[in-house]
Amino acid sequence: GLGDVYKRQEFQGFVARLQMPFFYVAGNHDISNPSMAKLWEEKFGRRYYHFVYQNVLFLVLCSEDPPNSGTMSEEQVKYAAKVLEENAGVRWTVVALHRPIWAHANLEKNGWQAVEKLLAGRKYTVFAGHEHRYQRYVRQGMNHYQLATTGGGSRLRGVRYGEFDHIVQVTMKPSGPVLANIMLDGIFAEDMTVPETLEPVLQLN
Repeated sequence: GLGDVYKRQEFQGFVARLQMPFFYVAGNHDISNPSMAKLWEEKFGRRYYHFVYQNVLFLVLCSEDPPNSGTMSEEQVKYAAKVLEENAGVRWTVVALHRPIWAHANLEKNGWQAVEKLLAGRKYTVFAGHEHRYQRYVRQGMNHYQLATTGGGSRLRGVRYGEFDHIVQVTMKPSGPVLANIMLDGIFAEDMTVPETLEPVLQLN
């Protein structure tokens, strides 16, 4: 809806101020229909793509192909196969997509089973969102992370429920990625406002 459009515009304003590259992952609210998919490609380019940085392959897939489907097209799976074959010697592979389609029932139909077969035998980590609830899965001995809200709707009941607003800091070590979940209430801007007095603002008698 219109609210989503304003949120996207606000977010893109934040991204424009960054001093490093920002890589988008298309989700169901971004490409709910063919018109939105066309607009996405006009603004951000392909819905699935890859790049290599410091001998780590980043494979960004689209779980909305066709739009709002929770699946990957045969064309996309072929693209993933080509990319993985051409980058067989990387030290690690990071896969990102919006929906955690590995947790869905029909892995053959949604395309994940084919991608998972292509990933077998290499070191990799997978990241997704969509469910707004944090959960770690292990498949083929490799970690798959379903991130919490990162800004979307949530009951925010806390860590026990996997419901919190966070950013995930990933540090790539020789042995693989190390993750730190950083809660948003633990990060403050350098120009935060503080009282001018050292005295407590509220005194209880």
